[in-house]
Amino acid sequence: MSAKIKDESVVHSDIKIIYDMTKKTNRTQLKAHQDRAVIANIRADLVLPEDNILTVDIDFDSTSGYHNNAIMVMDDFGVEMIATAFESKYSKEDADKVRKAWAEKQHQDDPRKPTYLLVQKPISTNDTPQVFASCGSRRHDEDIAPQSIT
Repeated sequence: MSAKIKDESVVHSDIKIIYDMTKKTNRTQLKAHQDRAVIANIRADLVLPEDNILTVDIDFDSTSGYHNNAIMVMDDFGVEMIATAFESKYSKEDADKVRKAWAEKQHQDDPRKPTYLLVQKPISTNDTPQVFASCGSRRHDEDIAPQSIT
């Protein structure tokens, strides 16, 4: 068994990236660009309001509805940036949907508001990007793709 080779990069004082340099076979349906990698999976440790950690794997090569992601938004500033862009490029109604999705629980019985929004690039130039609000519910139905808020 070979040892994992790790590399570390500090992007900013509060952003550290640890790379596992072990070569792995691509078993996804995703293809890299000629000059850029494509994200297949992100593992995140979420600090819950109860001060517990919940580990979440975000798989971009699945039927989850998360294909063609362009942006992951994780705080109020990011939401306002995306909403402002939506208002400028699409409509105030679309921008307000983004703000509302971030400000409110997705379902009345959810324990918390969303942890992040995922913004997908539009299928065609006339479409509005789909936006998914995620990680605010206690239970996740594996067979049901989330509904876009836009």
